[in-house]
Amino acid sequence: MDLRDDDLTSLANSLAELVGAPITIEDPQANVLAYSQSLDADRSQAVDDARITTILGRQVPPHYRTLLDEAGVYSQISRSQDVVTVDLPGSGMTQRAIVAVRDETGTLLGSVWAAVPSGLTEVQRQALLDGAPVVARGLVRQRERADSSRRRTVEVVEALLRGGDDAARAADSAGLRSPCTVVVLASDRPDDVVPAHRAGAFVLHLAAVAPSAAAAQVDGVVYAVVAGDEAAAARLARDFLARSHGPLVVGVGRTVGSPEAIDLSARDADGVVRVLRRRGRTGAVETVRSTLTDVVAMRAADAFAGYEDFSPLTALERFDAEHHADLMSSARAYLAHGGDVGAAAASLHVHPNTLRNRLRRASQAVGVDVDDPDTRLLLALHVKLRELDA
Repeated sequence: MDLRDDDLTSLANSLAELVGAPITIEDPQANVLAYSQSLDADRSQAVDDARITTILGRQVPPHYRTLLDEAGVYSQISRSQDVVTVDLPGSGMTQRAIVAVRDETGTLLGSVWAAVPSGLTEVQRQALLDGAPVVARGLVRQRERADSSRRRTVEVVEALLRGGDDAARAADSAGLRSPCTVVVLASDRPDDVVPAHRAGAFVLHLAAVAPSAAAAQVDGVVYAVVAGDEAAAARLARDFLARSHGPLVVGVGRTVGSPEAIDLSARDADGVVRVLRRRGRTGAVETVRSTLTDVVAMRAADAFAGYEDFSPLTALERFDAEHHADLMSSARAYLAHGGDVGAAAASLHVHPNTLRNRLRRASQAVGVDVDDPDTRLLLALHVKLRELDA
């Protein structure tokens, strides 16, 4: 068989000549990897609607996949060492002969499909069985090349994310120009990873609209370093999420003027993703600029962890629990209205003097002086963290 440059299309054409039937080579998910492109005139009747729509869509259409699945065809392919035949009258699909393609360990790599409208002959059956190992070797080599290319891409992206000299060298090798921005595609749940097919779709989207971008899945999320500012990066991400409706979120970091600073943009984008997850949002794209308060608060929360017992907010809550004094709500309203007693009292539906008495009690009985700048800062921070958890 023709294995020039391990080209699967050449292999499909060669196999079509041997079998005397149109051929498609598919992966286990029914995606078309290659198909025979030329047939003698007397074989043209073998081309049917199923083959045409499969080739055009580069995968078996859902309608046909359902029919084949209900007929047990995919199950037979996964188990059988022989050629599987299927005939579904009235479906728009002529008879098919299918042989599984496996590697040396027996792992299913895909399958070869031949359209045989007049039924499968013994010669055709043997040709398919003989051809399957050759196709397997071609798929293994293709997979190895893809894996090698993927590893190189991951190495480049990881170097970019480190910043400094490593990032400068990686950007130079990848042809990435400045300014640039980091985009992070992640699951909306912290413990979930981006599914491989969605990660691949995002990388493919970037390849089409931002060819110079460097993107790879690292630690369950997809990092992409794209040329341009954060507004342009956000548009690319929103365009992708408009087409992909999975449980995903996207964080966009700051724009940096040199590769050495890419790590700063990456840290920003990670922070935005963390905020979106904590807020329970999905299908959202946000920039560090649009979520700056929350991003900073989340970073402050890391430093604040372990000190909650010393927080003035905690002190007010404890006092309220014991005395039903409403000091915490009073302090929060006072802060929210910038120290305007009248506006804060109105929001609580109490008289201004009532609010003044509560704030005085907070200072005298609890030691929380809401007019002290440091106290107000800690209160505001703790309140913000509570809002993020709400």
